[in-house]
Amino acid sequence: MADSSSVVEAYSNNEVIRMVGGYVFLVPLVVQAYLMNPVYERSVGARSLRTGLMPLTIYLVLARTPQRLYYPLEQFFHWNFAFISFPSFHAVCLAIQFGLYRGSLFASKHQLIKAGNYRADLYDDDEDEHKQEQEGDQKREEVTETPTESSPSFLARVKFTIWLLFSPRGLETSWAPALEIVPEGPTMSLGQFFVHTLCRLVVCHIVGTGLWLFAAQYAQHPKAAFGVFAEYIPPLHFLTHFTNLDYVTSACFGAVSWISLETLACLFNLLDVLVYHVGPSILPKDLAPGKFNSRLYPPLFNDLWSRESMVTFWSRGWHAIFRRNIVFCGWNPAEWLFLGFGKDTAKTAGMMGGMIFSGIFHEYLIAVPSWFDPSVPAFKMFALCGAAMVAEVHFKRYTGRFVRGWPGRIWCLMIFAIYGKPLVASWIERGLGRHGMSPVQHWKWPRYVVPLSGFLPETWLDALAS
Repeated sequence: MADSSSVVEAYSNNEVIRMVGGYVFLVPLVVQAYLMNPVYERSVGARSLRTGLMPLTIYLVLARTPQRLYYPLEQFFHWNFAFISFPSFHAVCLAIQFGLYRGSLFASKHQLIKAGNYRADLYDDDEDEHKQEQEGDQKREEVTETPTESSPSFLARVKFTIWLLFSPRGLETSWAPALEIVPEGPTMSLGQFFVHTLCRLVVCHIVGTGLWLFAAQYAQHPKAAFGVFAEYIPPLHFLTHFTNLDYVTSACFGAVSWISLETLACLFNLLDVLVYHVGPSILPKDLAPGKFNSRLYPPLFNDLWSRESMVTFWSRGWHAIFRRNIVFCGWNPAEWLFLGFGKDTAKTAGMMGGMIFSGIFHEYLIAVPSWFDPSVPAFKMFALCGAAMVAEVHFKRYTGRFVRGWPGRIWCLMIFAIYGKPLVASWIERGLGRHGMSPVQHWKWPRYVVPLSGFLPETWLDALAS
């Protein structure tokens, strides 16, 4: 999308000032988030301003994407892919949510219980029920800064804004996912959580480095995974004649994306630990974090290995991360458009809308640092998954049985295989595992030591190694 000669020439040098100009969208986005504070809930002017800023935020995000990218694009492909295009699309989703959301940010206890996402025990321990509710409400206010007075301080509103922008799952909001979708995290002290997260980071880094080791070889070999197998195990050379059956490459890159997100989450959680540990000592009272609660840090993916249907894999597993983006920007609009055709039709449309929206996101993700593939493999992949989810719902409706067990697992693997392979092949063609990444034989020690090094350009790692 940004790969034109004029743009590349204009942005050939990665000046900080130029890149800062690409983040102007943060100004209207932060204002939108600031006006989401419950103190403005009944303000017509605040709601109108949030809505009015929405198109400006979206325009600035999309129009100034080339200013945020690092050039040359091939050299910085993986960095732009992971840390530029991904946050850019998320910013668009936030702008839409902040602009169009109407309702209370914090639901009542009764509403939360009805939705299956009441998390009072996040704040309650071993007290009697009445005392638990009182203390839970008090501690919830410490974390979320729900105003208890008509005019909270400016710093309290700033703290709320930061929390809202960096809480994609919204576990303490009225739109929090049900506990069966995003469960509670384990109960730990701040020190225990730090050690636990650090250990997880080490494990994720080791596993992620191993996966990148294989994935890069598969991407850079003309015969992909089967060609690599043949080089290491000569009797398997016959596999190179059946590369159309190579699903190993796509599976490996799927695992890379999974473990990379887990690694990134660990890094952010460690940053949170630092803020909770140091913040109360150096920050003003209204801006300092409240009491740390490890239960607000559930697993990033909810029990993916146990999923035996497309519905449970996507709606209760993988999409548990940015569920709000998909539901608000994909599911809800599609469902609303088809309400006149009946409740069942609207629900089906919502399901397809959510998956199609996810497909658009993945197309944007790869097109920004490379080029647009008119065959839209990501869109086809997620549209097919949506159709499979609809088929499962109708199967349950007509037979009374869920898709589950080993037949369900095989069914899921078949769906992923149909378009997962061409999707990954298209992404590899556009640079995944290749651009900015040297052959594994030439990897230097930073590739094995630095977390998320698979997304870092070779020039940065070479500078570190020297």
